[in-house]
Amino acid sequence: MPFVDISLVRGTSPEYRRAVSRAVHDALVTELTMKPDDDFQLIHELEPSAMVFPRDFRGGPRSRDWTVIRITDGLERGPQAKRRFYTTLVRLLGADPGIDPADVFVMMTLTPPENFSFADGVIGTDVVAIEALDAAAQNPGSRESYTKDEIAYAITQLFAHRDTSRILPMLRDDYVMSLPESLPYGGDYTGRETFEDFFAKTPGGADVWESFSSHVEQVIEADGYFAVQLTNTAVPKATGVPVVLYNLWLFEVTGGRIGGIRLYADTARVRG
Repeated sequence: MPFVDISLVRGTSPEYRRAVSRAVHDALVTELTMKPDDDFQLIHELEPSAMVFPRDFRGGPRSRDWTVIRITDGLERGPQAKRRFYTTLVRLLGADPGIDPADVFVMMTLTPPENFSFADGVIGTDVVAIEALDAAAQNPGSRESYTKDEIAYAITQLFAHRDTSRILPMLRDDYVMSLPESLPYGGDYTGRETFEDFFAKTPGGADVWESFSSHVEQVIEADGYFAVQLTNTAVPKATGVPVVLYNLWLFEVTGGRIGGIRLYADTARVRG
């Protein structure tokens, strides 16, 4: 996830810039466990007059080859890993393209994953969750608990796309899903197969609705619960008249697993 911004004095060769890029990337992969294909960099060349620095403050002596490397990371790596990274970085830069360690200036900034979007308008927390859940899917039973971001992503996928694959492993064996008895499909549901079957089709089935679509307004996490606000647009088979239904789903999470699910259907806010 690190994003790297490198500033050099104007006049370096393409080979020089490639060597700097490679050294920074290799140091990140080696010491900060960055994925080899996670390689986002911008390299700038500046006029000497645009690079202002003291020759001997807290290091040096610095030369015309002063190199500034700014790294924005989404994960806290810890001081020991950073210490190793700085040491490896100056060693690699010294080997090729031959930058003196005194000329290497590094700044690392931590920003949470939600401040990243790699492409397609997808928030960084979802990207991290997808990668973690994909890895878990390759090793069934390898995860005993899930993070808040992973659960929030799985819940969003459930309602936005009726995709149960992400959330099924998160259900506790003794989970209970409770729906209001006033609904045609009200009652308590248990078991993963029952859960999967319920969300595989329109709630209540074709006997109740001609069409039914859901929009996730927001997912809020607090004190071991996830509250999901939905706006549903549907056409009841009985009337054929489109209606808008407002629902709140509450997911209870204990130890990183979902133990209880409850639907609150706001019939007072049904709009025809």
